[in-house]
Amino acid sequence: MNSPVFEGSTILRPNGTLEVCFDKQVSYGSGYWLENSLQVTIPVFAIQLALILSLNRLCILVSAPWHLPRIVTDFFAGFLTSPAVLGRSNFYVKHIFTFSSLMALETVAALTLVYYMFLIGLEFDVRPIRRTGNKKAIVVAIASIIFSVPFGIGLYYLLLSDLGRKPMPPTITGTRHFPGAMLCGMALSCSEFPEIARILTSLKLVLNENGQLALTSALINDVFSWIFLVLSISALHAASGASIASTLVFLLIGVFVVHPLAKWLFQKVGTKDKDSIDSQVVFLLHMILLFGFLADGMGAHSITGAYVFGVITPKGIISKAVQEKVLDFVTAFMMPVFFAVLAERIHVEDFALGIHWTSVAVIVLLAFTAKILSTLAVCTLYRMPLKEGFSLGVLMNTKGIVSIIILTIGRDMLALNDQTFGVMLLICWILTIPVGPVLAAISKFTSSNIGSSLRRTMQGARPDIPLRVLACVHTSRDANAITNLLKATNPTVKSPIQVFAIELVKVTSRPTTALIQDDAHKQVMESKSKKDLLRGVNQDGNNIGTGDKLECFENLSQAIFAERLRVVSAYNTMHKDICHLAKQRGVTLILTTLYKQPTYDGLGAGAATARAANIVNRESSSKDEKKVVLENLVKEPPCCLGIFIDRGFGQKRGKEQKLAMFYVGGADDREALSYAWRMCRSADTKLTVIRIVWENPSDEFDQTDEEYLKLLIFETRDVGGSVKYLEKVVKDEKETLALLNSMGDNGYDLYIAGRGQGRRMSLAQTLDPVLEEPALGPLGDALADLNSAAETSILIMQTQASGDANVEPVPSEYAYFEGHGDLMLRGGHMTWRASEFN
Repeated sequence: MNSPVFEGSTILRPNGTLEVCFDKQVSYGSGYWLENSLQVTIPVFAIQLALILSLNRLCILVSAPWHLPRIVTDFFAGFLTSPAVLGRSNFYVKHIFTFSSLMALETVAALTLVYYMFLIGLEFDVRPIRRTGNKKAIVVAIASIIFSVPFGIGLYYLLLSDLGRKPMPPTITGTRHFPGAMLCGMALSCSEFPEIARILTSLKLVLNENGQLALTSALINDVFSWIFLVLSISALHAASGASIASTLVFLLIGVFVVHPLAKWLFQKVGTKDKDSIDSQVVFLLHMILLFGFLADGMGAHSITGAYVFGVITPKGIISKAVQEKVLDFVTAFMMPVFFAVLAERIHVEDFALGIHWTSVAVIVLLAFTAKILSTLAVCTLYRMPLKEGFSLGVLMNTKGIVSIIILTIGRDMLALNDQTFGVMLLICWILTIPVGPVLAAISKFTSSNIGSSLRRTMQGARPDIPLRVLACVHTSRDANAITNLLKATNPTVKSPIQVFAIELVKVTSRPTTALIQDDAHKQVMESKSKKDLLRGVNQDGNNIGTGDKLECFENLSQAIFAERLRVVSAYNTMHKDICHLAKQRGVTLILTTLYKQPTYDGLGAGAATARAANIVNRESSSKDEKKVVLENLVKEPPCCLGIFIDRGFGQKRGKEQKLAMFYVGGADDREALSYAWRMCRSADTKLTVIRIVWENPSDEFDQTDEEYLKLLIFETRDVGGSVKYLEKVVKDEKETLALLNSMGDNGYDLYIAGRGQGRRMSLAQTLDPVLEEPALGPLGDALADLNSAAETSILIMQTQASGDANVEPVPSEYAYFEGHGDLMLRGGHMTWRASEFN
């Protein structure tokens, strides 16, 4: 390997450290005219930054299909700029990453780390631990620390002694080895909660029981890791008891003095004005540097002050504003610089310096087994499956910035030599690599088995078992609308409804928001006891969770029992969480809402023009982000999907509910008829089934549809006049819209229709109709637009996505009906010849 070329001299100290002295003229004019522009600090830094970010984005793009954690790609991209890869080029060392330019690069990296530590402290929140109270997670976290710290200490001694083949070499400073061994143990015991949260969120495993356990355990582990980090930095930075004491005083002043003062100050100034928020954000960014300076002056490290300041900063609108403005810039734009500087300190040739390479391999393997063994021991104690224990152990092996900071501080304080520092970084990197791929493979195998073994439809729902419903709630209005619909679905003690009410929350920049609380009922009870939290926002400006939006699902009736959850995800991937939860809980029906006001009357030749104008306006306007969830959900629903357009359903004073079900044909219409069938079993519900017959030779009524209609009439023959059947023949869009408009004069409370996916017929009888709301289907889109339906709610049903969705078999109950009678049509009404059944 060629030696780097630079201006200056080097001095090798007796303790083995290399001292570099630079001899470089500083110019204050335009460097472009005085010397080569590549040797001016800012242009060189710009080139270095562009190269670092380009390699980082390339690694992220390549690693995306493998679900590698972000820190793995960041570290590898930084390693590409190190002397072991690009540093082998003379041109690269002489003109791009010169020795003299590393000073500016390290300064920026250090400043980036200070701001990153502040953001990590801003995410610190122990309230999820208190609310969860998961004893198993506490045991997993404590066991991982108890197992891992001795493992790390032992690996340190094994590495330096070449697995006991030679005596321990002296340390760089001539002191004891224990501080370095303890730092290795701490680095190995860390489980990075933000990284675990990102991995589980990207793989949609947050709602999994094992994911919940891993998140809570990692959060508890993270708390201990940061406490150990702050104390160890103070102990190593000044190596005196006074430094530790001053750090503790600094922490106490921050928590008990600065935090209340800052909280009072932010409330006094107010946050209603946008300019005021921006000014407070800038003020906080300046205070980060001040706290870092004070911490460094007290014998601690500047990153300790930044982290403490992030912890004591009041959570609320201001903290969210800081994250929105700074987090992406620091993590995605500047942190790659830190990893590039970190890689510059790694010398690959030192990995096996003075020891055999097999010793390094054995040490890496032993490090991998530490948390695996600890989690397997806990799983054996709690009688958990070994597969879950192994996946949990792999997940708890995730390393992050905490471990890297511990090792970096140890190297800077000469507690770790270059060899130990490089090998431990290699261990942290290798331990984190398999986390994403292994979990992705396990989740893919599990979901494929679940998806292939279950088929959830309303037609196959048995009346003697609970109907499992997944209610998707964005707002309180959604919750009230869905509860009103469920109350009208004829829940009885013999045929109850089990509701899984999930609050859908858009993910924020804080990884801690990915911790989902399963015990939402407990949160509701706690929030009720606090009067200041009942308004939906607490005193810090944060959403209190599920208590405000899902409160109406509590104590509905003896026949409806609910479980409340929360899904925190990006809107473009939220449907994956919903589908996974539906498969996991064996849900038959997913209910979601859509709000749409009528836009035209549907009469006359101008109807098509009006619809076209509405579509153009919709495309030119900004789309509601919540609709993205619905549009993704209708593509491949894991079970029956119901889209509810609420226009006051269930809010009328009269007890009687009038329903109209439009039947065209197909699996979706059979699902809609099945749901209407269940609703009309109530004595207060009147159902009218309108079969729309198209004058089109290619639109033949399927035999399955005929049999299902016969089954409906047979099962409802004893309910008197509560169920009616009509047939209407239409030949074009105008007649169809006129029919739908005429139905509005009958005062129906709810229209029910199938989405009609894959059905050739439509209002315009075209293969690809233009719809304002494609998620509703042709018929549902037309109903939602009609002014005559302005006070009528609409329910659109879609069957489970499957290759044979359109050939759903008739339920087994139909076997009793065959051979007992037939149907006869009289004046467009279907009636029974009752004598055939006596």
